[in-house]
Amino acid sequence: MTDSSSTFAYSVLTRLLAYYESHQIAVKLAEPDEAAPYASLLIGFEEIGASNDSLLLEMSFVPGLDEFEEEGVYLLQTFAVLRDKTAPAQYEALLHTCASLNLTLPLGTFGVTEPGGALYFKHNAMLRSGWLENDQGLLHLDRTNGLVLHQFHQFMDQLTAEA
Repeated sequence: MTDSSSTFAYSVLTRLLAYYESHQIAVKLAEPDEAAPYASLLIGFEEIGASNDSLLLEMSFVPGLDEFEEEGVYLLQTFAVLRDKTAPAQYEALLHTCASLNLTLPLGTFGVTEPGGALYFKHNAMLRSGWLENDQGLLHLDRTNGLVLHQFHQFMDQLTAEA
């Protein structure tokens, strides 16, 4: 990411941070470091599903897309780990469940990294800078996160029980 594009991406994340803080939602801005050389907005959700799980939704702009960013186009990734580890013996069944659920999702996908690996949710959106500068863009991102949260409420128990 060039300095101007990373500055723009950072400004969008800080505006989202202020928006969520004004609504008393647990949120934190993770600054770039060696492990993740880009900023991320971390949104905490509690009491997901019948088991009242909690999870962290990470929003960040995918780095390294300089040609797109020069044209004012950014790729925003939303990511959450539902379980750090899964039962290796359940890998095939869990992949099948994720694939079946993904057919019904209006947004994003569930997946598992490898036998015994992380169970996750991921959504990417290609967005124009002019739209992101607008307050309506922030409200749309919030509504998108509301839909993602709804999906967690619907499917978290099923997925984590199988994991």
